[in-house]
Formats: sequence, structure tokens, C-alpha cells
Amino acid sequence: MFALGQRQTVSCKAACSCGSCRMGKMAAPMPAAPVRASNGVRSCKFSRAGVAPVRAQASAVTAVAPAAPVATTPAAVPKRSFNQRHAEMIRYFPSAMGVDDFMGRVEVALAGFGFTGDNSIAMTNLCRDEVTQVLKDKIEAIFGSSFNTNGLGGVLTCGVTGMKAGLSHSPVCNGGRERYVFFAFPHIAINSEGEMGALSRPGRPKQSCACGALLAILNAFKTDGVEKSCKVPGVHDPLDPELTILQQRLARRVRYEKLDVKTLDLPGLTQVAERTITDDLEYLIEKAVDPAIADYAVITGVQIHNWGKELSESGDASIEFVAPAKAYTVVNGLKTYIDLPQVPALSPRQIQTMSTRSLNGIPAKNIQPGVRGSVISEVPLEYLVTKLGGSQLMSDGASYAPSFSSTDSFEWPTWQSRIRLDNNPNRLLSVERDANAPTMDSPEPVHPSFESPK
Repeated sequence: MFALGQRQTVSCKAACSCGSCRMGKMAAPMPAAPVRASNGVRSCKFSRAGVAPVRAQASAVTAVAPAAPVATTPAAVPKRSFNQRHAEMIRYFPSAMGVDDFMGRVEVALAGFGFTGDNSIAMTNLCRDEVTQVLKDKIEAIFGSSFNTNGLGGVLTCGVTGMKAGLSHSPVCNGGRERYVFFAFPHIAINSEGEMGALSRPGRPKQSCACGALLAILNAFKTDGVEKSCKVPGVHDPLDPELTILQQRLARRVRYEKLDVKTLDLPGLTQVAERTITDDLEYLIEKAVDPAIADYAVITGVQIHNWGKELSESGDASIEFVAPAKAYTVVNGLKTYIDLPQVPALSPRQIQTMSTRSLNGIPAKNIQPGVRGSVISEVPLEYLVTKLGGSQLMSDGASYAPSFSSTDSFEWPTWQSRIRLDNNPNRLLSVERDANAPTMDSPEPVHPSFESPK
């Protein structure tokens, strides 16, 4: 661990559960000093290890009562360092780096091409899942409030009009030019114990998953194959528009890349989703952005939730990674690709300052070196609980919401009698108004443009 405000550190050999240690470094203990007792016996005293053996100098043998048996506790499994967890993420996503490290490099690189939080608007395209808010907060800490085009699994369904709506909110620079920064990331969970797709959520006692939409599509591909999902663009389930649009987009990409669905896993499909969504984003940019009056940057990749299996103070730290894929700018019509890993990483102090700003003022307690010079910072439990868990969860994840049993009875408030629908004179009018209105899946003659080619 980087020693923030500490001196002379050594490796922690015990299964330490303190928040500041996290099995990285801890202050070195003072060595035990020998003490001479009044009876001439030389002994050593230790603060933690109990009583040391005693060596008598006298020739007389003294009977010693047998020591009482000491209860032993099973040794706890040492927590893995951030470096080890980073190395595991790289097995699946070779470009993965800590989210604050990633955002620091993005900010430095884009500033060199004239993009700052003051003169640009961020266009964020993430999954609808609330856990993606962590990355969104990081982006908005730099670029201010963003225009989101989120979709289930990160699918882009806003269309050209939705894209142009966000672009019209951009600041206007001197000379009349506008600047846009596009971010697009599907996401995946790989928890601190390496379980694929597993995610703990504040307030939920059992393991959840991410991305649930991609996992459902993966199972459908393995069960029914890919061809069944390859449909004419524009055809989708009206009750499941985003999922079916995403599924057919991924199916066509898997078919194009000639991937074997039998061996395709969740990380592999997540990478397919990134390539597909990036391709869709660039297609919409062609239709919506005029390079003659605007400059823009594109940053895409995969968001990785490497959270603790148990969200508690004694559990593993939670980490967010990003695996960047494409990064480039288009300034005055000239496209320049950026190699983000070649941008120098920020220092631990800079990472902590940057992280605290994006975490509602909650400082990251744990910052450690990662692989290949990356700097990894913890996502504090307090932030996850307060941001995602609701107002009735405390910082340690426990709930202070009142609990009621099925036998509890309550007095009926008088005001509820006035708002009940069965006492409302407009109720029948409401029913009659909607009686024959078309629903989301009402039958309709198929338009010729949606018919399959013969």
C-alpha cells in the first residue's frame, strides 16, 4: 500500500481486518525488550504473544503447574492485495486499470486536445443498472452533468434525434465551436473472490449479478443458437424493446465474427457488446455531428465491478476497474488515436484528491499499486451504501428502517379515505377513456418495410 501519511512500514503478517491495513502495510511493532526479575530469572515480555519461556539460572528445579489449554481460532484467509486482484482482471480484460487512474489519464490526454470540463459536454452511455453510477460520478466530477443515452446492457436506442438533443446542450467556445466527449461502456461484475458476474448490492442479502441483460442473452445464445436472434433491424418485442434490440445486435455481431457460442463466456460476450455498442455510437456520431462546427472525443471500454463479496467493514475492499478500448479525438476534422496506457499515471495523492471529489467528499481509505504502474483506489463502503443503498442504510450497510411484522395493526388515517380510488367520482371516466386504447403489444398489420426479404 502507498504509505499516505505513514512512516516505516512492513508487511502485515496477520489476518488484519482493520480498514486502513487491508493486508497491505502496517506500522512496525517495537521489538520486545528483555526484563530481569527480582529472583534472578531473565525473561522477555511481549504485548501480544503471551508469556515467553523462562530460563532459570539457579540449579534447583522448580515444579511448574501445567498451563491451561488455550483455545485456538482458525486462521483467517489473508486478503488479496489490489495488485493481485488487478492481475486477475487483466486475465479477462488485458487493458484494465483502476477507474480513478483511468479518468486521470483521460482528463490529461483530452486536455492536450482542448477538451476540458468547462468547454465540453459529456455524453455518457452506460447500462441502466444503478451500480454504473460509480463511473458516471467519476465522469461528472470532471465534465459536469452529462447527457445520458443509457440503455439496458448499454444498448443505444436514443437514435439520431436523442443524440442531437444532447449535443444541443453543449457549451459554445470562442469562435462558435462546440466540444463533445462521448463515453460508452457495457459492464460486468467479477467480485473480490473471482466469481464471474457476481455482485453484492447494498440492502440485498444474496448475491446479485451484472450485467443481467448480457447474462440472459448469453444463456439464450447457448440454448437456441445465434441465428434465431438475427432479425431485420427495426423488429423487436414491444414489451422488451431494449433487450431484444440488444440481443439481435449482439447476435449479428457474433455471427459476423464467427464466434463459437459453445465456448463464449460472460467476459467474451461483454467484449462483443463493447465492440457492437462502440460501432453503433460511431454510426450515430456520423449522422448527428458536424465536424465543421464541432470537435469531439470518443472514449469506450468495459466497466468492471470488482466489489467485495460481502459489503461490510470486515469484508474485502470494493474496487472499480475500466478496460479502455477506443480512445480518440476529432479536432478540426483530424482524427487522432490516443494510447491511454502510455499516459503517465497520477500520484497516489492526486488519485486520492480526485477520488474524494467524485465520491461526495468521502475519502478513499485504501490506495495501492496495481500492475504495470497503475494506481488502484478503493471505492469506500460508505459511498456505496449512501449512494446506492437508500436513506435508511447506515455506513456499515446495516438498516435502521423500522421493521413490522404481519401481526402489527395500524389505525386507518382519515385522509386515506379521501384519496382511495373507489371513492373517486372520476374513476369510471378513467376506465372508459382507456377501455379500447391500443396497448404496447396490440395487434397491427405488419408494415411492408418490416417484412423479411424473400
